[in-house]
Amino acid sequence: MPNLIVTADDCGLTDALNQKTCDLHQRGYISAASVMTNYPAHQHALELFRACPDLDLGIHLSLTDGHPVTGHEGHHPHLLNEDFSFRSNFSLFLRSHFFSGDTARWIRNELDAQMRRFTEAGLRPRHISTHHHFHSIPLLRRIVHELADEYAVDWVRAHEFRASVSAHNFFLRRQQPRQRQRFFTPDYVAAIQACMSLSVDEFCKRISRLRGTVEIVVHPAPRHDPDFPADWHYGTAPRRAETQYLINAVDRLREMGVVSAPIN
Repeated sequence: MPNLIVTADDCGLTDALNQKTCDLHQRGYISAASVMTNYPAHQHALELFRACPDLDLGIHLSLTDGHPVTGHEGHHPHLLNEDFSFRSNFSLFLRSHFFSGDTARWIRNELDAQMRRFTEAGLRPRHISTHHHFHSIPLLRRIVHELADEYAVDWVRAHEFRASVSAHNFFLRRQQPRQRQRFFTPDYVAAIQACMSLSVDEFCKRISRLRGTVEIVVHPAPRHDPDFPADWHYGTAPRRAETQYLINAVDRLREMGVVSAPIN
């Protein structure tokens, strides 16, 4: 049987999303929350989750949505839009092949500043995940792993795409561990978003057959969220569908004896 971590991503985006994550945790469906500190609602998230001692609270580093917390001085001209918001994930992945040393230093300073916003609230991030999985890029992964060591986080999300449980990954394999790393890396990551075409029963069967630690990732959304950014490509309707899929999947995994109640 696998060991499960169930993580809510994009916390800190809105107050309502934060509250929905807290509700799911209290009902036993979420064991971890990953907070984006480059959005104003991160303060609400950290204060709300401070009262949840059993919640594995970490940071969701961003280079592809929102604005940098360090401003825009010294940035690579292709990192930010004209309004100084981050460019898309497609742009980041495409242009990462041409980043200069100055660009890498700017990115490191920006990600470090996002980490400091977390610690300045008097909390230690227990894990690191990245928005749009940008730490699959070798240069950015090296920076993320350096920060993981510096901030003494417990674990970092698996970065290999072959370790991703999805409807279309026919070559699934366990994440290959990095030698002499101080932090833990789960063996697999299963994003609900990439599994929605599977029935809940098929998804649960695939999870139950794995050995090691599996991180299930969900993008929760409440029924109503007037503050949700209108320019986000992945809106509230599919997020609500993800949330219900997760609830059904966890209930089914409990019936199968794969997880206990609540998840921890």
